[in-house]
Amino acid sequence: MSVLPVLETTAAQACCPPLSAQALEPQVAGELAPLFKALSDPIRLRLLSLIAASDEVCVCDLTDAFDVTGATISHHLRVLREAGMVEARRVGTWAYYRLRADALDLLGGLLSTDAAAMPRLPAPAATALPSIDHDRRDTLISAEPDVVRLLGDPLRAQIVQILAAGPATTSHLVADTGAKQPNISGHLKLLREAGVVTPESRGRYTYYRVVPDALQGAALHLADLAEQAEATADDFRAL
Repeated sequence: MSVLPVLETTAAQACCPPLSAQALEPQVAGELAPLFKALSDPIRLRLLSLIAASDEVCVCDLTDAFDVTGATISHHLRVLREAGMVEARRVGTWAYYRLRADALDLLGGLLSTDAAAMPRLPAPAATALPSIDHDRRDTLISAEPDVVRLLGDPLRAQIVQILAAGPATTSHLVADTGAKQPNISGHLKLLREAGVVTPESRGRYTYYRVVPDALQGAALHLADLAEQAEATADDFRAL
């Protein structure tokens, strides 16, 4: 039996306050961005939910659940594994995947508006997960990829982190990030269209502010997956 490698974060393992509490350092934002990118694809998001629903899943069962080739599923699983979202082990010719709940706890805490619910890596087993409104699960699943995909870009993630500390203008964001004004404006347009930020006119200036519900929805969904994984940790599938 061999264990497949899993990408480990470094600075991100220390303490990642929610975006609404403190802006991340550039190094940490760069390390967390691949996790959000890994979840931005609908197939990978569904793969993660299937893995989270059981303690361990054979790749053969995952392949049968999609109308795509086995090579495509293998590619998406590799992306999830390299991002540190899942881990795998080999038994004979088959690979078995299981969720890394600590990674979801990390992302859920990062997107949470509740600083008291902030997780740390490695997370202790006794860490309480945020309560989940299961009636909202379908809504959260449909909205989650857009928010996660947007935050997968380091500069957009940095913009959201800055705005989480308080409304700011485009000029403020240019000064804080060092990016060009057209680049900042382009990212703000995408964030605005996705409902992550909203503009507000104040005299001659337009300020942008974060919409907490957009981040909270993504946080709840990630926490939901982590809760499923924790609840089914001992539900081994028959070989």
